[in-house]
Amino acid sequence: MKKTIACALLSLCVILPVFSAASFNANDLDPAALTASKTFDAFTIKANEKKGVTIEAIDLAREAKDGEVFNVRIKLNGSGKPDYRAIAFTAKKGEKATIYLNSSSKTDARELALAKADGTVVATIAAPLDNEKDAGMGTYTFSEDGTYCVYSKGSGINIYAITIK
Repeated sequence: MKKTIACALLSLCVILPVFSAASFNANDLDPAALTASKTFDAFTIKANEKKGVTIEAIDLAREAKDGEVFNVRIKLNGSGKPDYRAIAFTAKKGEKATIYLNSSSKTDARELALAKADGTVVATIAAPLDNEKDAGMGTYTFSEDGTYCVYSKGSGINIYAITIK
């Protein structure tokens, strides 16, 4: 009996793909003005002295359609590239990213680029305008293992959280 259970467990380990789960939530961060890149577990906020990123508490919480509530945001402060005003992370083939975001504008929706580390954009995600109550959501399923980043294609976007499952 013990041998049968052990074989069954070993079979599951061989058959099932290995997925990592990572979560990055601005609510877990302290307010800061970043002028250099900073790593938080599996995520790195890319910033430099000329292209900084701001982490700030917000007075009016934003709620996503799945019920997630955010009181802190990561302000990308303008358009970015993989090496500045970006958030970098790794993902495996088949994993899905959920990104909670808004445009920093009350009148203009914007686009978030999801790119490989070399800058090749694999998807764009709509960042809805900020109505001061809702957080937008976008998803992407990765087609290959790699290091990726998200950044604004033009003007400011606020990121509330990123989950990789």
